Amino acid sequence: MTDQRPLAGLIRRPIATIIDFLLIPLFGFILMLVSGAMEHAEAYAGNQLFIRPLLLGISSYVLVNGWLLYSRGQTLGKAIMGVTILSEKTGEKASILSLLIRSLFFPTLYLTIPPLMGITSFFLPWIALMVVLDQMFIFGKNRQCLHDYLCGTIVVR
Repeated sequence: MTDQRPLAGLIRRPIATIIDFLLIPLFGFILMLVSGAMEHAEAYAGNQLFIRPLLLGISSYVLVNGWLLYSRGQTLGKAIMGVTILSEKTGEKASILSLLIRSLFFPTLYLTIPPLMGITSFFLPWIALMVVLDQMFIFGKNRQCLHDYLCGTIVVR
């Protein structure tokens, strides 16, 4: 890595995640109200119940964080907390592909696995466990979560 900025701390990074975790669903809810995506009974039938929230979640994530991720390698929460996402190999701004994979990691995990498995109530605790395991990786030497390892990224101040 060529950039020697300090890694994001164990406080800044979780707070940035919490900020994103609160703002993205709020914006998604506003988007849902404005677009009318969940107004009709058909929206709650079959796989529509999972597909529409997935698309709304991805859309709201891109609308809130898209420009920041593209231009600065930050989500809104990361920008507020003063941390940024870099490529682990080069120490420069992470590639669009890495940021895209990172961005799709959680909504894909949360919303697509249960309906594909055909098991919703049984599978939800396993998703929660996966989220905890992903975050537990932050205690390693490079303070990378599981999704950072998968994407080849680090988060620095």
